[in-house]
Amino acid sequence: MTPDNVGNDGGTASRLDELRAQLETASPVKARKVIRELVTLADGGEALALAARFERTAEFSSEMLLRLWPRAADPDGFCAVLLAPVFRREGRTSLRLRRTTSLRGLRHLTMLRGLHLDRCKEITDVTEIGALTGLTDLDLNGCAGIEDLTPIGRLTALTRLNLHRCRAVSDTAPLLTLGRLRELDLSMTKVRSTAGFGSAFPDLRTLTLRGCRSFKDAPQLSGLTRLTSLDLGWTGVRDLAGLRDVPAVTRLDLRSCGRLRDLVGISAMPGLAELILRDCPRLETLRGLGSHPRLDELVIKGCPELGDLSAVSVLTNLKTLVVEGSERLTSLHGIASLRRLAGVHVVDCPSLRDFSALGRLPSLRRLSLRGLDGLRDLSPFAAVSGLTHFSVVHCDALLDLEGLGHQEQLTEMSVSHCRTLRTFGRIGDLPALRKLWVHDCPSLTGLHHLGSLPALSELHVVDCPVLADADGLEGAPLKELVFSRVPNLASLRALEDCSELRILKTIDCPLVEDIPAGPLDELTLSGVHWTDLSRLAGHKDLRALRIRSPELEDIGALTGLSGLTGLNLGDCPALKDCRPLLDLPSLTDVVLPHHMWWDAYYGEPDPVMTELKERGVTVSRS
Repeated sequence: MTPDNVGNDGGTASRLDELRAQLETASPVKARKVIRELVTLADGGEALALAARFERTAEFSSEMLLRLWPRAADPDGFCAVLLAPVFRREGRTSLRLRRTTSLRGLRHLTMLRGLHLDRCKEITDVTEIGALTGLTDLDLNGCAGIEDLTPIGRLTALTRLNLHRCRAVSDTAPLLTLGRLRELDLSMTKVRSTAGFGSAFPDLRTLTLRGCRSFKDAPQLSGLTRLTSLDLGWTGVRDLAGLRDVPAVTRLDLRSCGRLRDLVGISAMPGLAELILRDCPRLETLRGLGSHPRLDELVIKGCPELGDLSAVSVLTNLKTLVVEGSERLTSLHGIASLRRLAGVHVVDCPSLRDFSALGRLPSLRRLSLRGLDGLRDLSPFAAVSGLTHFSVVHCDALLDLEGLGHQEQLTEMSVSHCRTLRTFGRIGDLPALRKLWVHDCPSLTGLHHLGSLPALSELHVVDCPVLADADGLEGAPLKELVFSRVPNLASLRALEDCSELRILKTIDCPLVEDIPAGPLDELTLSGVHWTDLSRLAGHKDLRALRIRSPELEDIGALTGLSGLTGLNLGDCPALKDCRPLLDLPSLTDVVLPHHMWWDAYYGEPDPVMTELKERGVTVSRS
């Protein structure tokens, strides 16, 4: 490294004398400026010695010196006489370097216990790192130029080593001396062999081989007796046959194993508590799964060739099962023996027809069905007892919800994105159903039979464009009702018989005209085109009102709502006269139209706003 300001030897000596003189009386700021120049001088060491002599005067921190290091004419000497002493004085034991191009001098930082090189792609030689024998944590994430790990083999105190994205690394033999390792990340490298790991790493707990596509021989991992987490995602393993002596593994990640065909060998992990099976396009069966008493959740996603679940029958403690994207799966045969299974979620399995196993699950409480093209009615689930939550999504052949039968404990139900659903039909005997969500059912024409549900207290109807009325809700014990983005909804007459209704929200339902008088406490009208609020004159019990209407001009009818405490008029741009608010004695919180706030900002506050604030009313923008 040759700095631009170095001249002949005589010039350098003369400049040194000048700088020495300046340092004798320098303030910390001046001393730092002088030392910045000194470290760039290539003179055999005199400049660095002078810098070291006055380093304390300059009050350099280690971070300041780290920024100077790349500019030093002698990086090795700089670390020895400047950087290392400051690290020791500060008690600093960790260092993170980003996009560094040279490690020259790093060997002097022997106090380091943690070193992280982040994406230092130009680094190819790690000899300097090999001198830091006190390191316990070494992270070389993204150092794509490193190939030879021999110097790393001298760091026998290491407990954590991260070689993620060190793409040139293929030979792990130099690492076999690191007997204290507890965590090793070899992901996204060219590693194809882990021979010797079992005897070399007696304390290894976490091993990541994700993205090592050349790694195929799982039995090489045998003997890692304390290993608890193993990531084999994106590797070339076909199965785990021959794997042994890995009793402590609790987490196994097999996502995106493109060659995996079955699970033979996983039985060698009796302590398994988490198994990730995702995007394995050739996985045809779960054969070889074995019994895992600690495994209480199994998620299988993106395995289109999987057609058989029978191997799960031995997972006696399984509580949750998720199967998604298994296009060849036709039956849930095999899960009937799982006495503790409480949640089953089946997603995008278009060939699935046989649900009979669900009726033999005594603990089943949550059932979610999504993307089942062959599901035409709910009669296959009539035999299922004990459900508390039931969800049907993207089942486009479903015409109604008949056949569900008697579900004594069902409290919550969701029906979403069922394109052909026209009616609920005779929804079944659901004495405990309290909450029902209906979302994006574009063919739904009515809500018939919902009013006969004796416990229904909360109903949300969203994105149902042809629904025109609330007929069918007569007499429902509803307490909260939400219609959102139901553009043809006009009549709410059926709500006159809903004596327990307290909260009503219509959002983007522009045709709504009359709100049946009743015991409403809270009312939201968003997207209506009313010019006045005369339709609300009979709502004596109303406590909170939010209205969004671009045409609203007259709020005089509010004077009859003496119990109103909260009011939101923020999205009513045509409203100019807010004087009726002064006749509401119970009002405590109000959101005024946005244009009134702009007027106040420009020095013309509305007198109504001023008086309300003086009364103690909370006046806000939103």
